[in-house]
Amino acid sequence: MPAVEFQNITKRFGELIANDDISFTIKKNTVHCILGENGAGKSTLMNILFGLYKPDEGKILINGFEKIFKSPLDAIESKIGMLHQHFKLIDDFTVLENVILGKEVSKGLKLNFPDLKQELLHLIIQYNLELILNDKVSDISISEQQKVEILKLLYRDSELLIFDEPTAVLSPIEVERFYNIIGRFKSERKTIILITHKLKDVMEISDKVTVLRKGKLVYEADRNEIDIRGLSREIVGDIEISDVPYKSYHMMNYMDTTLELKDVSLKKNKMKVLDTLNLELRKGEIHGIAGVEGNGQSEIVDVLFGIEKTFTGTYDKLEKDISLVPDDRIKKGLIKEYSIGENIILKKDDKGIISKKLLNGISEEIISKYDIRVNDISSELGSLSGGNQQKVVFAREIELDNTTLLLSHPTRGVDINATAFIHSKIISQRNSGKAVLLISSDLDELISLSDRLSVLYKGKILRTFKQSELKSETGDVNEKVLEKISKLMLGINK
Repeated sequence: MPAVEFQNITKRFGELIANDDISFTIKKNTVHCILGENGAGKSTLMNILFGLYKPDEGKILINGFEKIFKSPLDAIESKIGMLHQHFKLIDDFTVLENVILGKEVSKGLKLNFPDLKQELLHLIIQYNLELILNDKVSDISISEQQKVEILKLLYRDSELLIFDEPTAVLSPIEVERFYNIIGRFKSERKTIILITHKLKDVMEISDKVTVLRKGKLVYEADRNEIDIRGLSREIVGDIEISDVPYKSYHMMNYMDTTLELKDVSLKKNKMKVLDTLNLELRKGEIHGIAGVEGNGQSEIVDVLFGIEKTFTGTYDKLEKDISLVPDDRIKKGLIKEYSIGENIILKKDDKGIISKKLLNGISEEIISKYDIRVNDISSELGSLSGGNQQKVVFAREIELDNTTLLLSHPTRGVDINATAFIHSKIISQRNSGKAVLLISSDLDELISLSDRLSVLYKGKILRTFKQSELKSETGDVNEKVLEKISKLMLGINK
């Protein structure tokens, strides 16, 4: 008997058909990957399963019984848990408060904190989550926030676990730890549904794969039947994914410094988060930053962009205007209630009086230029898929035409085709003489794009590699250097 059976699920939003007559099953005690481009209907289908949406047609069977969930609370009662791409946490609450919210255990009128803490500490140790219950969510890294969400699933004793783009926020080392957690879940006979864009996830941990494209189911296969190139074609359809053009900065005449940090240190809550850091951004160059999340990446951006001013050391800002694609598009990069055009003009100095006709014209230009998929140009940005939201934020910062670009996880949660598109735009910006700082948890992305790659550990740059060290003349990755970078990210400087 399957854990889940989707029967002819259709979901419409106005004229847009997000899910179009979808039927497939998910076996118990397996890892089932669901792939597709941004806007393919993956998250919509899982939101139906989790009770956030109701299908317009079709039905869902859980363990052989038809279920109609009126809300996520109904799904949680049926032991279904979901880790959303954008975490559902309250920043001002502690880890403990976020985890127990909605499922508090009390003695009379008082919460039974001793027993709650004991239970959660046991789960943290058991699953090697490395969380401190009294930490405020606003003070912990994105990868730690994901662990809080995993702890919530464990606390609720979920048996069917849905993960929406879980590895998008993780470094290579953290990805391996996440795979271990998934393996642990499977050994405990849980069923895992994994929405992902990363083909490595599929090959590492999946038992079966389902591909959605434009709301339809187009492909299914067991892992041992999968051909990666064929799978890529199934995801993107007839679109040809080409390699990113590369042009060495050594062939260019730029190389002027735009920003430079000299011996910059920064403390937060009496803890040193940047440690005598030296960093230089140059025109015509992509400078990559590799490091496990929470080692000072966001603080570097805050200093360079002028958000953080309490540092010691020297910041030489030789170019005035800076563009920033932040690490969290929802909280820092956009206004969900605004349209594409309204989000694009947010940073324009000469906005003046903007008519609806002009806004629609701006939207149409950006949609065409950056291949943004949207049903209605006046739609609120919050109604778009995560990848299309990211394209809008990316487009706004590129269109400002500033000399320096700070890109923090620019392809996080973005599909294969959109990633290739964004990569090509980053390369073209560098080739036009812009200075680019690229922070990413994707080591393959960093090695592919960086002219120089610095490894960050506990707020300090341990070493910087040139492109010639990262790749051979034929373009192959230097495996010894890759291993060295991975060790440096863990602070192993040998």
